[in-house]
Amino acid sequence: MKLLHILHTEAAAGWGGQEIRVLQETRLLLERGHRVSLVCQADSPLEERARSISSSRFHLIPISMKSALSLWVFLTLYRYVSKNNLDVIHTHSSVDSWLGGVVGKLSGVPVIRTRHVSLPVNDFFPNHLLYSYIPQKILTSGNMISDIVKQVRCVDSNKVVSVPAGVDLRKFDSEISGEKIREELKVNSNQILIGKIGVIRGWKGHNYFLEAIPLILKKIPNARFVIVGDGPGFKEIKSKVNLAGIDNKVDLLGHREDIPEIMAALDVQVLASFAGEGTPQVIPQAFAMKTPVVATKIASIPDLLGQGERGVLIEPKNALSLAEGVLKIMRSSEIANHLVENARSFCLKELTVDKMMDSTIAIYEEVASSPKNS
Repeated sequence: MKLLHILHTEAAAGWGGQEIRVLQETRLLLERGHRVSLVCQADSPLEERARSISSSRFHLIPISMKSALSLWVFLTLYRYVSKNNLDVIHTHSSVDSWLGGVVGKLSGVPVIRTRHVSLPVNDFFPNHLLYSYIPQKILTSGNMISDIVKQVRCVDSNKVVSVPAGVDLRKFDSEISGEKIREELKVNSNQILIGKIGVIRGWKGHNYFLEAIPLILKKIPNARFVIVGDGPGFKEIKSKVNLAGIDNKVDLLGHREDIPEIMAALDVQVLASFAGEGTPQVIPQAFAMKTPVVATKIASIPDLLGQGERGVLIEPKNALSLAEGVLKIMRSSEIANHLVENARSFCLKELTVDKMMDSTIAIYEEVASSPKNS
């Protein structure tokens, strides 16, 4: 196996599934002996976490990437690429896909673009270049996103490949105990704990989760709820919890690193997004932890949940459907056990980080060995 030098670029300034995956792939490439350079947004959570990587084969380059038209950023990238023997430039967000993509074209380094979200791609000429002319391959995190990308004018569907997010089974081990989390939250063994884990922003559906809580409490009065994550909508959701008078039932934990332990403590993991998702990482993680999943019928989620064989599918933007989905699991341990066993088996077969990285590296090797910028 040839050892590669991969340049990841990520201009996003937040911290969510996309940025987590970039960092995860960086670490896993290093574990396999490859070299990785990471160009990321300066002063971002990704930069902060990437600084903890200790490897002579890793180079971190934080840059302020606010605009795809920044000549200074372009020249900085071009100089770096020209001085280093790169095999692939792998871009992730729009701004860095333009900057890294053009640099790759000019320097003869193959470019791969990952489209992480299921939002439509605007049909205008610059996007035709960004998706059809610049990258040798376009990776997506789910079949639905692949279908969206294939609709972009001039895109060759043969170069669009779905590589779903994988879960690290060393970290997300179903034998992990959630007892300390339940003690922290003062949730006893007889109480149901329902959680929502993820960045708090509009399309993640936290409002519908809150609306479903009173409906669930009518049937399970002693149920408790936990919201894990930070984001632009955190203060708004906290205010709504207080205004609704359910602050004694709902804990907002903010950002946490102990996600496996939190998942182990949950009786149900809810995903209420109504747009934007690719392969939400919390779903494979919940599968690995044998935590029942209730999730909306959007993007690639129905495929992930096996059309209801590995979790309960609900309607987006529908608090009643969400509540009924949770109650369906809570009413029957037989249903819950059936779902989690199916989910765990599927995860072990299809959603491991090993499978994700095997697929990704095979694509790197393919484009690296092809004629330059073909």
